Amino acid sequence: MSTATIPPFYNFFFKYVDPLIALGGAYLNFFDPVGAVIGMAPNSKYDPDQVFLFHQSGGLALAVAFISAILPRHTTNATTWRIIQFGLFLSDLAGLSGIGCALWRQGRFAPANWTSDDIGCGGGYVFLTLGA
Repeated sequence: MSTATIPPFYNFFFKYVDPLIALGGAYLNFFDPVGAVIGMAPNSKYDPDQVFLFHQSGGLALAVAFISAILPRHTTNATTWRIIQFGLFLSDLAGLSGIGCALWRQGRFAPANWTSDDIGCGGGYVFLTLGA
């Protein structure tokens, strides 16, 4: 068992901030999928026949919110925390890949072509994935 403790910044961030961000993603996927599509791929149209994809993404966002909010409250074991964070990191990499693909397909990969949603969502993912 690891005796190292979770650094206070990470403990605070993943206990309070990350769950709120994930809940925002869950809301978009469950209740405003049109907004989710327009925000990241404004030239695309929401297809109701693909709602299952949005619900799967929303479910993942709920799981991330739950794990991020509960884990730091129930363990100070750094090894356990690192294992969970690595799993969440893999999810963030998939999110970055999706953002990159959306930008590429719509000819907005160059930063000069980014919308405020691109900057907010993409920048948020980069910060969460690489910075935190």
